[in-house]
Amino acid sequence: MNRLTIEDLPDPDNSQAVFAFAMSFNGYEHFGSSSASMQAAKQHKRTTLIDVRNELFTSARASRHMENEDFLERYRELLPILRELIGSDA
Repeated sequence: MNRLTIEDLPDPDNSQAVFAFAMSFNGYEHFGSSSASMQAAKQHKRTTLIDVRNELFTSARASRHMENEDFLERYRELLPILRELIGSDA
């Protein structure tokens, strides 16, 4: 996975960009299965970029399945954490 910068974070009002960003991390692949990815996301650890990106990924997948845009609210919630984690990783 490439290093993220603050500039990589999409505008929270751009649903297509946020969805594309969410899908740029594949939690199923990282954790080995959809079940493992979902289980990790439900813990809401939020201590690493992997934790936060996986939580956004699973939220976006669920929104796609439910045909809604609830993932945007999750992204808005996670955005300050993403910024902090990216900033501390620099």
